[in-house]
Amino acid sequence: MSLVLCLAVTGLCFSLLEKQIRRRPVFFYLFFVLLSLLSIVLPKQLTVPPLAYLVNRLLRRGVLAGTMFLWVMYAIVLPAKSRLQRVMMSLRAQIAIAASILTLSHNIAYGQHYFVLLFTNAGKLKSYELIAACFSLAMILLLLPLTVTSFQVVRRKMNAKRWKQLQRLSYLFYGLLYLHICLIYTGGLRKGKSEYLVQFALYTLLYGIYLMLRLTKAFLKKPLPTAPDYAAKRAARRRKVICLHGAISLLMLLVLLSAFRTVQAGKQGSADTAQAESTSAAESAEGGSTAPASADKAEDTGTAAAGSSIAASVPDGEYEGKGVGYNGNIKVKVTVAGGKITAIEILKTDDDEEYFYDAKKKVIQEILDRQTAEVDAASGATSSSDGIMKAVRNALQQ
Repeated sequence: MSLVLCLAVTGLCFSLLEKQIRRRPVFFYLFFVLLSLLSIVLPKQLTVPPLAYLVNRLLRRGVLAGTMFLWVMYAIVLPAKSRLQRVMMSLRAQIAIAASILTLSHNIAYGQHYFVLLFTNAGKLKSYELIAACFSLAMILLLLPLTVTSFQVVRRKMNAKRWKQLQRLSYLFYGLLYLHICLIYTGGLRKGKSEYLVQFALYTLLYGIYLMLRLTKAFLKKPLPTAPDYAAKRAARRRKVICLHGAISLLMLLVLLSAFRTVQAGKQGSADTAQAESTSAAESAEGGSTAPASADKAEDTGTAAAGSSIAASVPDGEYEGKGVGYNGNIKVKVTVAGGKITAIEILKTDDDEEYFYDAKKKVIQEILDRQTAEVDAASGATSSSDGIMKAVRNALQQ
């Protein structure tokens, strides 16, 4: 799991490199600037698995940035006087600045699509994508002053009270960050992907536990009057804390139950779609409707035949073609050798990578196995699957 891995690795690195980071924070920031540039410049179709995992999953998707913000949040609520709290409190500003650098690069990577659509064609975005994009803009506006004032040179020039008031905006940022995470996982949950449920549950637990610990500290650190009513007021305060914990726990449970039901509904929907497609294919194979039922079916049949015959008639070589996926163009390179399609490479796609991956994995392999550009679409990624098939047909027809 990416989040758990990032938490473990970053926690260990910060503990081991605490003194070096404090003495030379500029090198620490430059390191994360370099990582951010790599995530922007390097192509998505990386062939080296470790580098592809780092760039595509941890950097571009914002997992590493979110992990570092979790350390910034938890620094103040970790067990008092523990080594981990001492390390995180001493590096809290540096970690926050580095996380902000990564967050900006994450927004550049995804903003090229979502922010452009937000301002040019918002109707093309799904409702949760639209809200998530708006939250991203709000978080960027909050992040800029919070990051600038985290630098020691700026902090020293500000009034301490005013600086503290400004930094309280970070709580609003954390809240928007969690809501943004909920929204970006919505698509995967609706498609019935259990791995999204696990990640979503982990984020929910981490943010919920932080909220409970932070409220507990806020309540208990307030001074109490001296005797004779000290014990009574302290007991009343503890009861309030317990009630708050119960309310937050109940809210987390309801959120997780809702996510679980969404995944189950998504799985059922995918199963129903697959069963319907299987039934339709079986009826067609049995000759239940030997004559074309519609012009569309006749056209599909003709296209499938064309897709399988074109590869046999074209000279050996590499051909590029384009098709339209869910979010825009998909560009592929098709290699033909001995009258057969031997390789298909995705050169460019505007589709969101986490949804495009399922289509690419299933459709390309089926095209290679069956030697036709007409195969079954990946469940939950029909538009991307169709875009790949159209691009292959377009390449073979050049």
